[in-house]
Amino acid sequence: MRPIAVAAIGAALLAWSGAASPGSAREAGTDIAYGAYQRGYYLTAFRTALERGQNGDAAAQTLLGELYAKGLGIPKNMQQAVWWYSQAAVAGNREAQFALALALARGEGTTKDEEKAAGWFDAAAKKGHVEAHYNLALILVDGKVRPRNLKRAAELLRFAAENGHTPSQYNLALLYMEGAGVHQDPAEALRWMQKAAESGMPLAEVELAVMLFKGEGTATNEGEAVKWFSRAAEKGNPVAQNRLARIYANGQGVEADAVEAAKWHILARSAGASDVWLDGFLGSLDDEQLEEADKRVRKWAQGFSYGTSGIVY
Repeated sequence: MRPIAVAAIGAALLAWSGAASPGSAREAGTDIAYGAYQRGYYLTAFRTALERGQNGDAAAQTLLGELYAKGLGIPKNMQQAVWWYSQAAVAGNREAQFALALALARGEGTTKDEEKAAGWFDAAAKKGHVEAHYNLALILVDGKVRPRNLKRAAELLRFAAENGHTPSQYNLALLYMEGAGVHQDPAEALRWMQKAAESGMPLAEVELAVMLFKGEGTATNEGEAVKWFSRAAEKGNPVAQNRLARIYANGQGVEADAVEAAKWHILARSAGASDVWLDGFLGSLDDEQLEEADKRVRKWAQGFSYGTSGIVY
């Protein structure tokens, strides 16, 4: 059983989403500093932005915060980054408000304060900041910093989802799947899950595959489900690898292939996805099949970022 939407979204609070974007904070008078920033002339950008920032230019102050936060052209200094973000945030710059909220939420360069972070996420969201909508939605789902409000969270996620924010599309799909904060609507859940999957999000690819396999929100389509499981499996998702192993073992939506099933089970098991039934299936294969499965595992692992390290047979 997949996790309910509230639990799934709430877990995302462990990693706040986003980073400051000094480019979209640009205002008249900061073009020279921002142009230098874009070209990698960070010290020039710093010197130019510093002059303007000291004169109250909020966009320049935001750029200074970014330079300090990333250590571009100058030593990294999160305390200084937060100070500059604070100046610009108070002046109403939404990028600075968002960056300050992230710093407060993470306790970077300042004392961790999720209540203040929520306030700045709210301020940035009111100015149309997409990722601020997402993070504020997480806060309202979690219910620890502010009272839980799933209806408002869904509204915030919808805004971000409609503006192409993949995690928001995924989580909005979960809300529609469970009927949390919105009317339960499998077809709408499928629509948003597909958008997130098409953006390359492995979790969404797996969920979309499950929906297609079960016929949730659409007619059952095992062939299409296999395609999405395969995409996530190739990215190293152990759940997708496990499902793909069972699919090839049973010949569901594809021609049965014992060796391919063994390959995906070995990979999934190495990543922590145990399966007693597939262990038994693997034990039923002959030496030739196991040798071929071993070759396929190694070939796949060589193309994956971490190589063959950690593969357990």
